[in-house]
Amino acid sequence: LQGGGGASELTHDRKVALKQRTISALHLTSFLIVLSTSIVAFTPLPSISRHLTTSSSATTAAATTSSPQEQAVKILSYISAASAAVELFLSPLLGTLLDRFGRKRPSVLLHSLITITNLGVLLHPSVWSICTSRIVNVLCSGFLIIVANSIIGDIFSSNKDQMGTVLGKQAACISSGFLFGSLLGGRLTEFGERFAYGGALIFSVMAALTAAFRMADSMDLTSSSVQAPSSSSSTKDLDWTSLKRSLWEAPLSSIQLLFHYGKHMRTLAVLLLLQSAPIYMGDVFQVFAKDEWGLTPKDFGKFVALFGVLGILSNSSLSLIVGRLGLRKFSLFAIVSSLFFPLTAIFTNSYRYVLVAGIFGLYSGAQKVGTTAAITSLANELELPQGQLQGEKASMSALLKIICPVIYSTLYLKGKEWSSMGIGDDDRANKLGLQMIMGKLGKKLPFVLNCILSVMAFAVTWQNL
Repeated sequence: LQGGGGASELTHDRKVALKQRTISALHLTSFLIVLSTSIVAFTPLPSISRHLTTSSSATTAAATTSSPQEQAVKILSYISAASAAVELFLSPLLGTLLDRFGRKRPSVLLHSLITITNLGVLLHPSVWSICTSRIVNVLCSGFLIIVANSIIGDIFSSNKDQMGTVLGKQAACISSGFLFGSLLGGRLTEFGERFAYGGALIFSVMAALTAAFRMADSMDLTSSSVQAPSSSSSTKDLDWTSLKRSLWEAPLSSIQLLFHYGKHMRTLAVLLLLQSAPIYMGDVFQVFAKDEWGLTPKDFGKFVALFGVLGILSNSSLSLIVGRLGLRKFSLFAIVSSLFFPLTAIFTNSYRYVLVAGIFGLYSGAQKVGTTAAITSLANELELPQGQLQGEKASMSALLKIICPVIYSTLYLKGKEWSSMGIGDDDRANKLGLQMIMGKLGKKLPFVLNCILSVMAFAVTWQNL
């Protein structure tokens, strides 16, 4: 698992070949692990609801005031918040460990953890095993993003345009995995969680094996000599005091990019936050699609799969478009593209129109490519280690994962409440006007927020990228 080979020195041609093989293996493992996690991404909600229904019907104790589905949503919300909090603390620590021990062994370990939890649900499906798998999938998927971005940063940090192309290919692989995983997961879930987690297990095993036997360590490939991480950095060499300090300072690491590396990095970090926030709507969008559009889990899986197709198309053509427009113009174009979906969701009540808008918003999912490449390139100029950078960036994203689901769920629930409020005799005209507005937009306030964030991102990109 060292990935460095037996020789102490690598020829230039050998290094180039290993870099190409490592990037290819990274794309493949990303596809496989996203395929695995996407298969079971929408399985927990119906599965936990079914287990809770069975347990409540078998118990003659006092009934709760909430339905099994509401309990399941609450459980998954707690899991999302707790996982994000753990990611907030551990991401900077992982970045430090990646810079110390390399990229490959953590990658193999994270893929293996996902495999083990999938096996656990397959052998013993229950609320506890499903929740454990959900926690591990969320955490390890986030940590694997840190590893992947560190690898790409190691190899391409000196060439921003080439890095943008590689990030586009990486995003295309992720979108492909999400597409096929959503479709396959919708089918398998109909037969029960054992089938879904069994399918996820197969692909997570393949991802772990690919990471173990096809990837070289990118830190070795970007140095003048190949040193096995274990031979150059043993456990006794590790500064445990520094690691403990990093752990306690982890909440501050989530804002390091905003305050510690200068004005330009702060601007890029704010832009990344604006572009990332809509991704973390949590389960609000799934609940909205079910309640407002009447989509079943199977239909919702198909709906999500379409955006996987759009992601593949947009990211596959990314290198061509970026080459013609440049990263700045492409970023502006992608941000404008991202407005089609929320605007259509606001002003129509049909998911079919939203699907059409998603087609026009083809490049919305690629709007962060320019920002990510600019941050990585700037960090290279500042001589900031890639592992540290990706850890701090992931910690900042984890902070969004904690805050955004709360904001979006509050907006949806409050908007739902306001949209059904009555009109009293006093101030009738004002209340009538408010009800007309909230009756139209109340339940759609999360999409209104997304539009505001996109407009702000466009302004920041126009001025600073």
